[in-house]
Amino acid sequence: MTDGDWRDNGFRQRRPSMETLAWVAASMGRGSRIVGYRRLTGGYCSAVNRVTVERRGVRTFVVLRQYPAGFGEEASLEEEIASLGVVAGCGLPVPRILATDVAGVLTGGAPSLLMTRLPGHVHLNPPDPRSWMARIAEIAALLHSLDLPAPTFRPWRDSWIAPLEELQVPVDARNPAVWKAAFRVMAEPPPNDTAVFLHCDFLPVNMLWSHGRITGLTDWNGIYRGSRAYDLGQCRRYLAALYSPEWSEQLWSLYESIAGATLDPWWDLYALLHYDDDNSKSIRDQVAGRRPVDVAGMTARVEVAIDTALRRLG
Repeated sequence: MTDGDWRDNGFRQRRPSMETLAWVAASMGRGSRIVGYRRLTGGYCSAVNRVTVERRGVRTFVVLRQYPAGFGEEASLEEEIASLGVVAGCGLPVPRILATDVAGVLTGGAPSLLMTRLPGHVHLNPPDPRSWMARIAEIAALLHSLDLPAPTFRPWRDSWIAPLEELQVPVDARNPAVWKAAFRVMAEPPPNDTAVFLHCDFLPVNMLWSHGRITGLTDWNGIYRGSRAYDLGQCRRYLAALYSPEWSEQLWSLYESIAGATLDPWWDLYALLHYDDDNSKSIRDQVAGRRPVDVAGMTARVEVAIDTALRRLG
């Protein structure tokens, strides 16, 4: 991500084009018409809108995801479409594909995906954090128990972390030695671990909640099979950054207890090290005002989580 990235050019805030809305209506069947739409907050890599469709007097909410034309995002959309096809009917609360226009032929050039709307909302202010995290651990355990096909995850190639030789200590790190020690551990070959089905973007902002339970798991942009600790580590990174390293540690314990499985500390540390100087901006944008974000203390909290992970490795 750079200052010239399209994510900063206002595309996410634009209204769907008239061409796009006509495509949505046609995709929903003869006689369908668009009676409203609302931008959904928190999207970081695409523009997401809830669209209200009326047909034969019945109104239905659907979700429209779009990327801007000319930025080569077709591959990202194709990957999500393929992933949603794999998880369809698997027992997880996932959206169903209604229509696709990867080339943007009917949507003004914008690669587009139309999906069913899942019930619930992003829930980032839990009154009972332990219960909230237990539900997250439960759905992670269910996800990892699925016998579904996916490519084998390759560290340094199948995620957005910087290459090993380019890892840098965050500019506001309090104890750079902690980060440098973690980088040295990463120089070692990754250990073998039982390969399970992974979401690979397993974050609280990609979960929908209703009445104390998770009703939706979204953003299926790249499924793999690999260490379960990678999914948990990504979530733990987010919990440490947004809340506290103590919450991050609680998720570790809850998952191992609920799943009856041991998390590999190397893969956990690898996931935690996806934190960089851009994370404070991306997390703030994803939270989108749903709760206060202490940006100034974010790196320090993740640093504690990394230090704890190093101690676990011995």
